[in-house]
Amino acid sequence: MAGCGLKCVDNTLKRLFFKLGVFIARHPGYFIIVPILLTIICITGFQRIFFEMDPEYLFSPQHGPGKTERAIVEQYFKMNYSARFNPTRITRPGRYIPE
Repeated sequence: MAGCGLKCVDNTLKRLFFKLGVFIARHPGYFIIVPILLTIICITGFQRIFFEMDPEYLFSPQHGPGKTERAIVEQYFKMNYSARFNPTRITRPGRYIPE
């Protein structure tokens, strides 16, 4: 019996999926209601999700040299939002309102 090869696997899978299809056809309520209820339960967690969009917080260490250097730059070069404002020189992410 050298010719069994993948045909045995194919026949077994065909038989198992046929039985699964028959079971689903006889009990469709479980396969419609249960996934909908699980989805509703899982969606409730999305109400509490908070997306952090600050790349400095996400990708730099808490006490890294970048934060120290920015503090030095902000100490000596204060941002003037009223006269000759250039948005490319902002050292902190966020919204600004030009006057």
